[in-house]
Amino acid sequence: MRIFKVVCLAAFLTVVQGCYYGSMTGARTLGENHMTVTGAVALPAYFNADDRREAGEDDIDDVPVSPGLIFLSGASDRIDIGVSGRAWGIGPVVRVGILDPGDRGALSLIAGASYIIPARLLATQFGVSAGYLFGSSLEVYAGWDGGYGPDVINIPEDADGNNDWDDVENKLHQSINAGVMYGLPAGEEEWIPESIGFEFAVPMDLTRNLVMFGLAVTY
Repeated sequence: MRIFKVVCLAAFLTVVQGCYYGSMTGARTLGENHMTVTGAVALPAYFNADDRREAGEDDIDDVPVSPGLIFLSGASDRIDIGVSGRAWGIGPVVRVGILDPGDRGALSLIAGASYIIPARLLATQFGVSAGYLFGSSLEVYAGWDGGYGPDVINIPEDADGNNDWDDVENKLHQSINAGVMYGLPAGEEEWIPESIGFEFAVPMDLTRNLVMFGLAVTY
C-alpha cells in the first residue's frame, strides 16, 4: 500500500517539467527479487546571482525544479530493470553491476530511453557510476550521466506564450554526479522509507554555471 501511494504522488509530479541531470540511484544493484520506488527532486543552485538573473531574463538555460521517479526491480544479483519518469517523459531503464555484489566497492552501467510525451520524441540515457559501502548502510558514489533528446529546458514559445513542442531542438546532455545513499533501519511503521539520499549534479552542457542539488526517498 505504501508503495502505491508513493507511486501515485511521484507520477503526478514527474511529467510536469524538469531536466535530465542526475541519477539519484547510487551505484549498487538491488539484488534478485528486490523492488524499490524512488521519488526525487533536484533543485537548481546557480553559482552567482548574475547567472540566475540572466537566465530568468533571457529565458535561456533557466533550469526548473525537477521532480523524478524511478521504479527498479532486481532481475538478478547484477541486473536491475525498471521504469524511469522525469523531464516530461517516461520509459524503461536497465542497470548492470560490473563487480561482485558482495564487494564493498560497486561499479555499474545504466542505460534507458524516455518517451517525451508533449514532444512525441525519444530521449536516450546512459551513464556509469562507482560507489563504496561504508558499514552496512552508507553508500558514497560518483558518476557520469549523458544522453541525447529534446532540449526540455529551452522550450520555444508560440505566439500565445505556450510551449511550442513542434520547434523544440534535440541536444546532447551530460552531467557529473556525486552523492550518498543511506539505508534506514527496518521498522514496523509503513511511512519509514528504505533509504534516503542526496546528490550534487553538475551539468556540463549549459551556458550557466550551476549545480543541481537532489533529494531522494526510496521505498
